[in-house]
Amino acid sequence: MIIQTMNTVVLRCPECGKIKYHTLSFFSFSEKKPVRFCCDCGAQLLSITTKDRKVYYLQLNCLMCDTKHLYHKLFKELWSSEALPLFCEETGLEVGFIGPRQKVRKCIAKQERSLREMAEDLGFSDYFENPEVMYEILDDLHKLAEDGKLSCQCGNMDVEVDVFADRVELRCPSCDALGIIGAETKEDRKAMKNIWEIVLKAGALQWLCRGKEKNRRRKTRE
Repeated sequence: MIIQTMNTVVLRCPECGKIKYHTLSFFSFSEKKPVRFCCDCGAQLLSITTKDRKVYYLQLNCLMCDTKHLYHKLFKELWSSEALPLFCEETGLEVGFIGPRQKVRKCIAKQERSLREMAEDLGFSDYFENPEVMYEILDDLHKLAEDGKLSCQCGNMDVEVDVFADRVELRCPSCDALGIIGAETKEDRKAMKNIWEIVLKAGALQWLCRGKEKNRRRKTRE
């Protein structure tokens, strides 16, 4: 068994709903003080304490049931080379993961519903300029993210996705890089099909792919 000394904690914030990745180091536990993880919005997500580094006590602010859950995990569970799921005690649903970064990213990708399904359920079909093109492009982006092929040049792997009527904007919260994908025409869809990986340029604005079609309306940011 491989013992990790550095793992990743991934949780969805109960206040703003965003998924955040945090680094957990074996060497962070000193003087028996708790290690705390907070969201960028200020909400506390998780605290971990240990007296002997053999048993760890976790207190999680749960998104699903709006209460706090307490867990105790052994050394071999918290520092495993496999992803450790954290469950909501009320619903039985997974609300977070601890483990190697790539493995927790795959867990989140499997847990997330398809962006197409989410958009359809929310009734966005009338909002999009071309719903079918938009849904197919969202599916492609979901697959790229699941495969670890959506990132920023600055090293951040957690790219935010904003969906507009005629385009998708990818934003890096670390360096403010912005990538725009047209999602309005069949040519946009064809251009997206040729993309096998997206890496945003650190601190820059770029059109990632856009179909070439005459008389395309120039749109400003909503």
